[in-house]
Amino acid sequence: MKGVTLSTFLFLFALSSFAQQQCTIKGEIIDRNSKVLLIHRYSEGYNSFKENQTKIPIKKGRFEYTFSYTEPEAYELIFEDEAKQGTWIAIPFFPTNGIVEFKLHPKDQWERNTITGGQLNDELKAYQQYTNQLFDKRMNELMKIQTELTEKNEYNSAAYEELRQRLKATKANDQDAKALIYQEMDELQKTHARYTEKAKRLFVDPYDSLSRAEHVIKYEYIRTNVSLASYYLIWKDADMFMKSSPLVAQLVSNVFPLYQKTYPEHIYTKLLERQVAGLRTIHIGGQYIDFKAPSLEGDSIQLSSVIQNQVALIDFWGSWCGPCIAKSRMVVPIYEQYKDKGFKIVGIAREFKNTDAVKKRLSKENFSWLNLVELDDKLNLWNTYGISNGTGLMILVDKDGTILSLDPKPEELEKILLQKL
Repeated sequence: MKGVTLSTFLFLFALSSFAQQQCTIKGEIIDRNSKVLLIHRYSEGYNSFKENQTKIPIKKGRFEYTFSYTEPEAYELIFEDEAKQGTWIAIPFFPTNGIVEFKLHPKDQWERNTITGGQLNDELKAYQQYTNQLFDKRMNELMKIQTELTEKNEYNSAAYEELRQRLKATKANDQDAKALIYQEMDELQKTHARYTEKAKRLFVDPYDSLSRAEHVIKYEYIRTNVSLASYYLIWKDADMFMKSSPLVAQLVSNVFPLYQKTYPEHIYTKLLERQVAGLRTIHIGGQYIDFKAPSLEGDSIQLSSVIQNQVALIDFWGSWCGPCIAKSRMVVPIYEQYKDKGFKIVGIAREFKNTDAVKKRLSKENFSWLNLVELDDKLNLWNTYGISNGTGLMILVDKDGTILSLDPKPEELEKILLQKL
């Protein structure tokens, strides 16, 4: 009898862990004329969010919205007018089985926002207060220095300013020209050649040092304060910075086993398992991760069956991604020159709802190589390759699957092909 009772208890506990709960969010909008708030789960990613927006109307400076959820994870509120401008400050919160209340201020006063209701929101607030006490004063000083340097035209180097002027002079729809300029700007950014020597000394170097210290202390806090609020901080770092920051990548990888063990079934665990695994292999000298995806005709294609024993460029792109399309256009002449010498390109288009947009885009382009489709992130390929919050990625692989280059420029691609083919 005891065994039956225990089994029943465990069964009911398992059901309750995933039972739907209901949260009502409501609040006051102070000193701004915004009409709509957008809400999304942070784990969905911004590309999915842009395609499937849930809107909350603001009436007479107030809003209220009720929704159901199955497991506690971070959501974000974003003002629609900020989203339309292309830059926004997201307002993260955790739903609770009850009410969460907000007081929201203008964008330039975001630090005055308050969120009340739910233990996880209290924990997120506690972390924010902890780091604010340690770093806010110095960070504000550095931001003031950055503003002063910018106003005096002493922030960007002459080379970077020249690129900015070329970008301004480029026609709005000339994505090919823009892509080349963005690549040059990115190279200057990576090497710090973007900045003047004065800006490096007064702002960039001190800022980098402060940022490193903040990340180290952040992960000490995360390790000693294990909670879903901390897990959200880990996932956000992985989503935003892990690809570009070796320090963040190392910190996330070090603490992940603890959270993986504590929350084995949580959505963040599932996402990070792929992301961390991808980090360990998606680098120059590593191996690409094989997968199966549908073609536009609906056939299921194994990537390795197409590129085996070939030098291949795996092109993660999307019909919505202007820079991706521009980069793909730049490799068309190279593909035509080397396609009969053992060079393959396979495109992976990240699309939403249906394939109409990518079919329309391909009808206008000369992308004569095979294109597969990742529809509504069902295969989680962007997450697997560590670009869940990114626009795209090109991976050049050798005949044995070894990664030769990530996002190669056309001249680098052609140089490698001359050596390999």
